[in-house]
Amino acid sequence: KKTCIVVCDKIDSQIKGDLPIPPFFIKYCFSLILRKSDFVSEPVKGLKRSVEELDPSFVVDGVARGTGSLARHAVGGIADSASLLTETFSKNMAVLTLDRRYAQQRDRGTSLRSAGRGTTTFVDGVESGVVKLIRGITEGVTGVVKAPMRGAEKRGMEGFAKGVGKGLLGLLVKPMIGLSDAATDVMIGVKGSVEGSVGNSASYRGLHGNQIRPRRAFYGRDRAMREYRLADATATSIAMRTRLAGEPYLSHCDMGDSVALLSVKRLLVLGSEGEEVLVVKLKRIKDVEVRQNPKQKGLLDWGVFLSLKEPRKNGREAEVISCQEQSIALELCAQTKRAINLVQNESS
Repeated sequence: KKTCIVVCDKIDSQIKGDLPIPPFFIKYCFSLILRKSDFVSEPVKGLKRSVEELDPSFVVDGVARGTGSLARHAVGGIADSASLLTETFSKNMAVLTLDRRYAQQRDRGTSLRSAGRGTTTFVDGVESGVVKLIRGITEGVTGVVKAPMRGAEKRGMEGFAKGVGKGLLGLLVKPMIGLSDAATDVMIGVKGSVEGSVGNSASYRGLHGNQIRPRRAFYGRDRAMREYRLADATATSIAMRTRLAGEPYLSHCDMGDSVALLSVKRLLVLGSEGEEVLVVKLKRIKDVEVRQNPKQKGLLDWGVFLSLKEPRKNGREAEVISCQEQSIALELCAQTKRAINLVQNESS
């Protein structure tokens, strides 16, 4: 039985890595099947012991334990399914707000599901849900003022007009996300209170703490689906924790001690510690080429040279991305050119 639970969790994690909506229905059905064995086996064990010791109370106790196990996990499975559904709804709605900072804050935040590890109680769920509901309402109201101000600072009246639209959209959507997040945490609390942390913590960690592989990457604005690639899926997960969160993924280039991430809007280079080394908007790049850069002691290093259409705020008219090998520089150059051509074709 324990082996079946572990296999079920691994299958569920495998499918969850591919689908945008978690397969909660499959997990719930497996849970009912497995817990039905308690409903049958516990009374049988009680009957055997009652016959051995001539005490009918063991039969009653076995029936009570089996029925309780089935009821607890049926309710817990429904609560878990509902929480996964509302959680997915919140993630998709966060993208529709068009507020990149808001989406990044949600992605970087610690969810009650990962923090509780199956030990969350109903009270914890309600407390966390109320906080997220208030936060969603607050973000929606303050966004009506902040979004136009940010837009005006960047693009004048045009940015102000877009900011007004973005703020009004957030006023409608963000409270809905807060309500959905609150429902998610309450359902997680119900599941934790009903099932408890004794028998469920191992399978819970197997599903959420040690997921077999990250979620599949979708490419471009059309979110095209391709053959699963672990490297792209990992790069997408990293991008969701940076300022590229909410922007459709294009490609990435592993440069050894750093990595370059390309979305439909920007090129982002992350250092060995995950710090942002360089961020450039694709529409501001005029030309891309591979060059050899002089290093110390007369040595040469390969790099990707980005010519900009306009000088940056620091006065630079070009940026250089250092690469360890020529092949890496050529690959990054080719990916950047494809991304720039895609942006130009969309704008035209």
